[in-house]
Amino acid sequence: MKIIIRLLYLFCLLSLLSCSVRNEQKTLEVTDSLLTTRPDSALKLLDKMGNVGQMSEAGVMHYAWNHAMAHYLMGISLVDDSLVSHAVDYYRLHDDTAKLLDGYLLKASYLQSADEEKVALKELNEGIRVARLHGNGRKLVQLADQKINLLNHSGDYAMAAKTAQLVLNGHYTLDKNMRGRLLYALGISLSQLGDIAGDSCFKECIKLSKETGKEEKAAECILTYADVLAARGDYVQSNHWLHHCQRFAPKYADSSAIQVSLASNHINLHQLDSAQICLDRAEANHRGKRWAEQDNLGHKASIEQLRNILNFGSGKPVSSQTLQRYYDSVTTAITENENLSMHRLEARNRLQAANYDLHRSRLLMLLGVVLLFLVLLGGIGLAYGLYRRKYQRLAEAEERIDILKDMLDKAQQQSSSIVGHENDEVLFRKVLLQQLGIIRLVASTPTQQNQALLKRISAISGGEIPTHDLLVWPDLYPVIDRLYHQFYTRLMHCYGNLLTEKETQICCLLCAGFSTKEISAVTQQTSATIYVRKTSIRKKIGVPEGEDIIAFINAV
Repeated sequence: MKIIIRLLYLFCLLSLLSCSVRNEQKTLEVTDSLLTTRPDSALKLLDKMGNVGQMSEAGVMHYAWNHAMAHYLMGISLVDDSLVSHAVDYYRLHDDTAKLLDGYLLKASYLQSADEEKVALKELNEGIRVARLHGNGRKLVQLADQKINLLNHSGDYAMAAKTAQLVLNGHYTLDKNMRGRLLYALGISLSQLGDIAGDSCFKECIKLSKETGKEEKAAECILTYADVLAARGDYVQSNHWLHHCQRFAPKYADSSAIQVSLASNHINLHQLDSAQICLDRAEANHRGKRWAEQDNLGHKASIEQLRNILNFGSGKPVSSQTLQRYYDSVTTAITENENLSMHRLEARNRLQAANYDLHRSRLLMLLGVVLLFLVLLGGIGLAYGLYRRKYQRLAEAEERIDILKDMLDKAQQQSSSIVGHENDEVLFRKVLLQQLGIIRLVASTPTQQNQALLKRISAISGGEIPTHDLLVWPDLYPVIDRLYHQFYTRLMHCYGNLLTEKETQICCLLCAGFSTKEISAVTQQTSATIYVRKTSIRKKIGVPEGEDIIAFINAV
């Protein structure tokens, strides 16, 4: 009773866990469809999932993959996605082609976020090789684009430019967005190498971004190109492109980035009043924002530096204290942010690792419970199978006894009704019953019913046959020959080298007019076995389907 209660408890526990896991699995399936169109919505759903640790390994890997992919598509650092490497390796191990190439992108992004740029580069190179092997041009271009950006970030502009040119000049299908991204990266590489060919790359990127409605990308490209022109000393053209950006994208007109670049150009052109106006606008735009953010830190530093330059140019005193206080505050803020980010990252990684270990432990425990449950079910099934087999054997034995009773009754009735002589079938059945193995069967179980059956069988021959005798076929074969025109002799002459002893006996019984069930009872074989042996006889001696075996043999 206790075992049953425990099994019921385990069953309920498994049902609750299964229900929770199914809900989480449905959420994951929803995020699958949202990733490409609404990665922000997918990320919100993933962050709300609270039972990830209860899921299977496949479920946890699915979650880690989708979470990292949402970050990747949104341009968010993957530094917090410590499980993404496990997920990528998991799908590679399971040969998931759909996720194979994306895995290189995700793992490289994570490694780059973790300052493992050399390892990330190896991952991207392997991804490009696999993409080329699979003939997947779209993924190859994506991997190459990420590689180019990584090379630019690490300062290897020559290799970045070479990679970009190989892709742009290759036989790959590039849409306008992807071509624009590659041209932008190539423009940066060439400009850093001092190659003015980068100008045409920027201009083409700006054109493609406008055509595809990518206003933000176009503005980014214009600002970068303007900075390249300013670094070259072409301040007039730099301002031209900056003003063009203001007209093209009005929402960026007063942004700190544009105003600081304009102020710097005006100072170099000795247009101090214009520079002052631009700095005031930049500072006004900067107020109210989180100044500790990376981009704003740079803008703030540039504003402070340019203001000191303007003060010097207009004869105003230059104070290093203001700038120093700013740098001190920036240093403090950066240090605090880095420490806070590091602590958060370490805590998150520890939590993810603990959750993963907990998940594995729970999974192992669950598997143990399931295994125990299966063993118990297997034991019950085995016991039931043994009981059923015993019952079946008993039923078969009883059926044989009933058949033999019918045969005995029929033999006695026919014997009493025939005066002076016996026909062949009756005679053979009497001889057979005298030697029948049923004697041994019923004698081994001395019930009152079986003893009565023994007496009836023995009465046929006047009680001359002892109960321990078996069916003696060497004595029966001559009877078959005498009664059925040398059937046994003819059978052995024609097919003796083909048929087994059991098959020969079945042929003799068929010749004597025994049915399949009667043969089963006499030979103590199942009806199924008799059917199989009859099929074998047909094949061996070439009896056509549907033709009587005995008629075929007699016709030979």
